[in-house]
Amino acid sequence: MDPTSESSSHETGEAETFHPLRLTGWKSHILPLGLLFLLALASLGQPLFSAVNIISSASGDVASQYLYTRGFGFTEMAGGNIPLWNPYLFGGVPFLGDFQSALLYPLNLIFLILPLPVAINWSFAIHIFILGASMYTWGVAGRSLGICGGILAGVAAMFGAAFFLHIHAGHLSNVCSMAWTPLIFLGIDGWLHRRHAGWIILAAAAAALQVYAGHPQYVYFTALVVGLYSLLHLPKTPRLKSACFGLLLIYPLAGLLSAVQLLPGIDAASESTRAVKSDYAFAAMFSFPPENLLTLAVPWLFGNVSGTTYWGRCYLWEMSLFTGCGMLFLALWGAWAGSWRSLPWRILGLIAACFLLALGTHTPLHQLLFQWLPGFDFFRGSSKFIFFVGLFMALLAGMGAQRLMARELAPRVLCALGGLLGLLLLLGAWGLTTAGGHEMLHGAIQKIASTKEVYFRPEFFETESNLNASLDVARASLLMSGVLMLGFSLLLFATRKWSILRWAIFPAVVVELFVFAHSTVVTFPMTNALYLPLAETLRKIPGDFRILNLFNPDASIVLRREGIWGYEPSVLRRYSQLVRLSQGTDQPDPSNFLRFHQPHPILDLLRCRFVALPKEAGVELVPIGSPFPRYSLLTDFKVLPPGEVLEELREPVFDLRSKVLLEQPPVPSPDKKLKVAKISLLGYSTDHQIVEVLCDAPAILLITDAYSKDWRVSALPGSAQISYKMIPADHAVRAIPLAEGRHVLRMEYVPAGLPTGVSLTLLSLVLCGLAIFVRPFKDYLRFPLP
Repeated sequence: MDPTSESSSHETGEAETFHPLRLTGWKSHILPLGLLFLLALASLGQPLFSAVNIISSASGDVASQYLYTRGFGFTEMAGGNIPLWNPYLFGGVPFLGDFQSALLYPLNLIFLILPLPVAINWSFAIHIFILGASMYTWGVAGRSLGICGGILAGVAAMFGAAFFLHIHAGHLSNVCSMAWTPLIFLGIDGWLHRRHAGWIILAAAAAALQVYAGHPQYVYFTALVVGLYSLLHLPKTPRLKSACFGLLLIYPLAGLLSAVQLLPGIDAASESTRAVKSDYAFAAMFSFPPENLLTLAVPWLFGNVSGTTYWGRCYLWEMSLFTGCGMLFLALWGAWAGSWRSLPWRILGLIAACFLLALGTHTPLHQLLFQWLPGFDFFRGSSKFIFFVGLFMALLAGMGAQRLMARELAPRVLCALGGLLGLLLLLGAWGLTTAGGHEMLHGAIQKIASTKEVYFRPEFFETESNLNASLDVARASLLMSGVLMLGFSLLLFATRKWSILRWAIFPAVVVELFVFAHSTVVTFPMTNALYLPLAETLRKIPGDFRILNLFNPDASIVLRREGIWGYEPSVLRRYSQLVRLSQGTDQPDPSNFLRFHQPHPILDLLRCRFVALPKEAGVELVPIGSPFPRYSLLTDFKVLPPGEVLEELREPVFDLRSKVLLEQPPVPSPDKKLKVAKISLLGYSTDHQIVEVLCDAPAILLITDAYSKDWRVSALPGSAQISYKMIPADHAVRAIPLAEGRHVLRMEYVPAGLPTGVSLTLLSLVLCGLAIFVRPFKDYLRFPLP
């Protein structure tokens, strides 16, 4: 594919062409895609070949969540069990239904093959490449970029801060979901230009993979941006009705393809703390700060991701727009187009819209969307829209590279503006060397701290050494960006006379962004996350009990001791309310942050025996109470409306050991004292329990595990009853009313939507396969253009 032959549409800005990658020309794309693959691997470097070190920060989400949940889920799957329930966190919580478990995501099969640290590292590498390759494919096939433009667009997407810094933060599900986004836009472009249902299937499959990858917020935000993208491209499209019809099919089809994950996920979410509409204060969290627009040119102005120098609002990995100074020049050149209806202007419109959405609570639009747009109120972190800003900037950078390779003269104004910006940045770097600059930085830190949107202690920067460290980082970043801006502006200007220099710009912009991305890669050793001494101590303590893990809640999984709390957002609402009541409040918090400060009988009910506290030399186990047994038989009960159970539990005199609170009358109802009571556990897995109970009078079997409506109980041979019913007890644990006699019970967790989801996904896969591979269906699904 000749890059110069395809530049005219972008130069005039009036026409768009579509060049789908065909099998006959696939060989010409092996080298570009191979280059992107090698760059993706090189950006992470040596840790890819280590079985010890894990890529991401030691305080990030991999170390706090994914290391444990991926290990749990795929260890179970390797043993032949698809875990629907996780007994180790929050007293028990849905696992398949927790989207971030990503159990059914096809690319997570590597977790069944590779050691856990290696699988995590390669998962990052693979998805860096997928984003670059899908961006390349969208640019070349969907937007008529040449190979050089496609490579530059892929590099800008892969290594831009809006995507790559999530690796430092350990946002595994974010990275996996983000990587498929360009293919959705390619599918839309293909449908609008070629009108074959295969393009709708491509877009739907990419959206379905986002669902399986495990981050619903990016699925939702992508759908919003896809809507904007479609609206901006529809006015120039022939046969508008068929175009709209196809576009409206994308997400319903994606829902069918991912139904096996989507329906259990919706089912689990309906019982979680996120099921109710959050207040605006929660939804407003992590909005993109307006001042962080400066990160477009100066990535570390507010501090970097290393150490404790970041003093800006929120977290830097979601508050940086940096895509490289060179890429910024190319993006501006790519936007330097003709009429307002041209492609670059539409891309600029999308960038502006996404940036406006990213600003969140800093604009009135956010509150309007919170009140009126269905689903918007379930999420916080509107700053995530900067990913789409970075994606569209990468596309513009590819267009700029296309112009460069077509020997178009760089605009003098662009070169002059870049040079002026470079001089201003150098002047700023010099200013920070003065006493006035020092005072200015200190004042800025104080002002940012006053917004209450920061996650540092303001007094930390009262220390001269800490303030100087932040000053040094800001000064160095200004200096580097100033030099790069001047260098690229001079180099671009020089290409007006010596076109051969354009070949120097191409590697320069790649190297600049690659070095930026690679400098943010950190690792931590796997052994730090195993807590081997604590695991050995717990192994030697007999009994069936839980721990309150206050140093790393999800580590309860690797300790093989069930935990009272966890790190994920998927905690069941009833359970969260009960635990919060033990600490003085029963109001669920969607962020799941809870400060434990006192022992309580409720923690005994939940079988909590120890608190695991962090200390300098490791972890200390502190006894906290006398835990209930997992199973017990009670005959004394009280029936209350659901809203009054928690109020009754507030009473300090209520005895949880002798009486159980129910929300409906038990059938059969206990009417006398027990003389014979025997409970035996016959079988147990993540998703089921088999229990034998002997009782000489009607009783209530109390099970001190978290209640969910999808736990079912059935009679096995030899049971005194034909059927059983599990009901909530003490608001958040389980109870089964029993008649007199012998009972053999099988309790099993099966998400209500799972069987339907399996059927819908299989059916949709078959239909899509027919549409893609079987000629009569392929021909039937073509919608010819006039």
